[in-house]
Amino acid sequence: MSTHYDDEAQVEDLRRWWKENWLALAIGLGLGLGAIFGWEYYQREKNYTRAQASQLFEELKKATTAKQYDNAASIGDRLIAEFASTPYAVAGAMKLAQAAVAETKLDDARSRLEWAAAHSDDAALKPLIQLRLARVLWQQGKPVDALKLLDGDASTYAVLFEELRGDIKLAEGDRPAALAAYSKALASLGAATTGTPNAPIAEALQEKIDDLADVASVKS
Repeated sequence: MSTHYDDEAQVEDLRRWWKENWLALAIGLGLGLGAIFGWEYYQREKNYTRAQASQLFEELKKATTAKQYDNAASIGDRLIAEFASTPYAVAGAMKLAQAAVAETKLDDARSRLEWAAAHSDDAALKPLIQLRLARVLWQQGKPVDALKLLDGDASTYAVLFEELRGDIKLAEGDRPAALAAYSKALASLGAATTGTPNAPIAEALQEKIDDLADVASVKS
């Protein structure tokens, strides 16, 4: 008989507990399901966005390859406006800058590269953007601004940074500074370059250094 009463007491406790806690359980379950479905929705939207951005980037590449600059710029503007948070927008801006340089539209190239520099979160890509922007600035007759960019972190582009610094200094008539930059660039390649992909770069740098032999003889 005591077992029967114990069972009734347990049932009554369960009813009381459910009455007191059902709302919290329902809210918790709702939040849990909402988080799951919300995450799935977010992932679907993210993948859809990337797919759209990727398609636009492919269209942009085709337009630049066909030298359809105005069409490429229109596609690029849409890519940047609608999908600025994706890596394709930065890649698109860089592609447009390259096309703009080929069309001698240096102001456009500069603005595209400045946008890419401001919106890229890829630490490995930023030095390349800086390098290209420095080249454009130099072509625009802004060597001081170009050199400021070359004072930044060059990362794996140290050779190209120093070579461009040497070119700018040589154009300014500062031959000792040009020699120093070319020598630093060559040293960055390392000693063993023969037979490697770096060999043509090393040969070109050595030619530039040899052309400054008069500076080297004065220093020695």
